[in-house]
Amino acid sequence: MKRFWHKIKLVIVMIVATTVMMSLGVAPVLADDKDDNMVGFSMSPMDQKIVLEPGDSYSSSLRIHNPGSHTVDVEYEVSVEPFYVNEEYTTIFENVDNYGMMRDWIIINSPTTGILKPSETAEIEFTINVPNDAPAGGQYATVLVSSSTRGESEEGASTMVKEVRRIGHLIFAEIAGDTVKQGEIIDVNVPSFLLSGNITGSSAIKNTGNIHSVATYKMQIFPLFSDEEVYTNEEDPETHTILPDRTFYNETVWEKTPNIGIFNVIYTVEFEGATTQVSKIVIKCPIWLMLIILFVIFLLIFYLVMKVKDRKESAKK
Repeated sequence: MKRFWHKIKLVIVMIVATTVMMSLGVAPVLADDKDDNMVGFSMSPMDQKIVLEPGDSYSSSLRIHNPGSHTVDVEYEVSVEPFYVNEEYTTIFENVDNYGMMRDWIIINSPTTGILKPSETAEIEFTINVPNDAPAGGQYATVLVSSSTRGESEEGASTMVKEVRRIGHLIFAEIAGDTVKQGEIIDVNVPSFLLSGNITGSSAIKNTGNIHSVATYKMQIFPLFSDEEVYTNEEDPETHTILPDRTFYNETVWEKTPNIGIFNVIYTVEFEGATTQVSKIVIKCPIWLMLIILFVIFLLIFYLVMKVKDRKESAKK
């Protein structure tokens, strides 16, 4: 009987020691090293933010490139559309509340169709002619480039279209005048307990002005008994541009969260002069470890009950 309880004690000690080591950051970190190479063409830059005066004429350009690793030609076509977001913050190509008037101010100066061979680059030039009576506030448009790639048969003839893609160069314009930059941080949260997944800070911000503004998201994570950061994005914080009269929900994620651990998490959100910070202790405990802990607790209770029972029987003797 004593030998049995001695083995049980050793098992409990080993489980507790392993759990403590993992909570201190000794647990292995599993990273996802998958390569997300995309087929098609690339664009640069992807967006630009400009300030314009009524009556201004502004010229700019973007580049599209067919990577040399590709073996097919890319046919492309250029167009201009208004862009905005709906209530779910999904991109829509519509003129919402006259925030997409800029579409009619843009002229494409380069050919609107062409073919890119592998390793070739094309420059798309455009001009924005701002009317004298342009309203103050934000204006949003996108220069869309639609592409299609074609395969070749064994005889070298063109076959059916294999892929069609559209990439948009987003233009965030501030028309000078009576602009209003303001908003509110509605919600900031960090879950305290995780059975699976990564440590995540979530927030919702509403832009109540008439011009786009940038929100900044910072996260610092420390092991429970250490002041040495295991993750921080302070030097390169996450940022998002939020359009007028829209609420933007965002999640800042520590992608390499260990399977097990106890961490101090500080999550900070900044928007138009307002700052909200949440500081929490976050426990990451998978379901299998929960079952082990419950099993250990059961064994401890059972051990104590049997210990008391043995003492009573010994006292009777």
